[in-house]
Amino acid sequence: MIICGGVYNYYRLNSPGRVLNIYSWDSNFRNELAAYYPAYDPKTETIGDVKVNWITNQNIDNLYQKNLDFALIGYDHQNLNERIDMFLVEADYIRKYAENDEFTMSLDELGIHDDMLNDQFAYTKNLARDNSGRLRAISWQATPAVMIYRRDIAEKVLGSDDPEVVQEASRDWEAFEKTAALMKDHGYHMLPGFFDTYRVFWASASAPWINSAGYIKLDKTMAQWLSITKRFADEGYCCPNSLWDKDWNNQVQGDSFCYFGPSWLIYSSLEKLSHSENGTGSDTYGKWAVCRGPVPFYWGGSWVCAYKNTDNAELVADIIKTMCLNKEVLKRRVSEQAEFVNDREIMAAKAADVSQGVEFLGGQNPFGIMMKVAESINTRQISAYDQGIHEAFQNNTREYFMGIRDWDETWQRFLATVWHSYPELQGVFFSHKFWLK
Repeated sequence: MIICGGVYNYYRLNSPGRVLNIYSWDSNFRNELAAYYPAYDPKTETIGDVKVNWITNQNIDNLYQKNLDFALIGYDHQNLNERIDMFLVEADYIRKYAENDEFTMSLDELGIHDDMLNDQFAYTKNLARDNSGRLRAISWQATPAVMIYRRDIAEKVLGSDDPEVVQEASRDWEAFEKTAALMKDHGYHMLPGFFDTYRVFWASASAPWINSAGYIKLDKTMAQWLSITKRFADEGYCCPNSLWDKDWNNQVQGDSFCYFGPSWLIYSSLEKLSHSENGTGSDTYGKWAVCRGPVPFYWGGSWVCAYKNTDNAELVADIIKTMCLNKEVLKRRVSEQAEFVNDREIMAAKAADVSQGVEFLGGQNPFGIMMKVAESINTRQISAYDQGIHEAFQNNTREYFMGIRDWDETWQRFLATVWHSYPELQGVFFSHKFWLK
C-alpha cells in the first residue's frame, strides 16, 4: 500500500515512543540533560529520532501539582505521544506520587533494583518508597544543610571564625539565641529574615502536619519555632524579611551573621550574591564558612519519576541510570557545580580530599560536615500536603511576627488557606495555642 507523505508523517509522529514528554517546574533538568546526557541534542531537542517535549509550570501555589495531576489523570483521552513520560517532584510533595501506583512506575519495573542503589543516602530512598517498600522515584542529589556564617562577623563578635568555635556558640537553640543577643549588642542581626530557621526546626518535627485522623496539627517543634522567631522579631535579632525577598538577598552583603541551607543555596545563590555588583553592600566573597548548627536538617531536592503509562520506558530508564547512577556523571557534578550528589562513596572521597577547599568558604571543605548531616536526616514528619501547608504557614505567620495580627487570627487564616488548597482536609482541627505561652 502506498501512503502519501502527509499521512506517512502523521502515522510516524503518532506511533509509540516518538515523543518524550517531561514535566518540570523550571529549566534546570533541561540544562542538566544537556550537560550530562550525551545523546540529548539541546539544539534540536531530540534524543536520536525521539523529540523531547518540555512542559513547564511554576512551582507556586500548588500550580505545578494541579497541572501535573490533570495531565496524569487525563491520559485516557490522549494519544500515546501526548502522554507524560517523566516528571520531577520535590521533597514537599514526593509522598503524594510515591504512594500512588496509578501515577508512577516502580524503579524495578525499569530494571533499576535496590542493590544498584546501595551508595545512595537512606533518606532519599525512604522518601521515594511506596507503602509496600518499592521505590517509585530517584534523585541524583542529596541536600544535607548547614549553618552558613560570616567569618568576619564571627571574628569581631566571637573572637574566632573557626567552625568549631562557631558550632559551640550555636550548638543548640538556647546557645543560638544567646549568640543572637550578643550579635545585636555588636550591631549585627543573627538572621536575614523570619524564616531562615523554619526548615531547621521542621527537620526535628515528630509528626506530619496531618495526623492519622486527618486533623491539621501543630507539632511541638514548630510551636517552638514560632515562639523563638517571635522573640527574634520583637528583640530585633533578625531582619523583617521573607525568603528570597530583595532585602533578604541583600543581607548577603549586609549585617546578618548567618543563613541556613544546603549546597545548592550556597553555590546557586549566596556565592553569586556575595559579589558587590550583585547587591547594595560590600563584597563578602570568601568571608563565609559552615558549621552544622543547632540540629541536622535538609532542604529541598529533586526526584525523577517515570509515568506508569509511558511508552518510552527504555529511554526513561537509560536517562535515570545516566543522570542518577553513573558515577562519572556524578563526579562531574561535584567538580563542575560543587553539588552534593546522592552517592556516599563519591562524597566520602570528596570530604577526605584536602584539595576540595572552596574559595567562597575561605578555603574550607564543607563536605565532611554535610556527610554527617546526610546520614542523620529524619523523614518521619513528611506528608503529601507539605508544599501547600508550608507556604500557607509562612505566608500567614509573617504578619504575626510583625505584630500586625494576633495568634488566634493568624491560626484561623492559616487554616482557611490550607482548606482552600486542600478541601478534603476541612473538618475538625486542634489549635495547640497553649504551646505559644
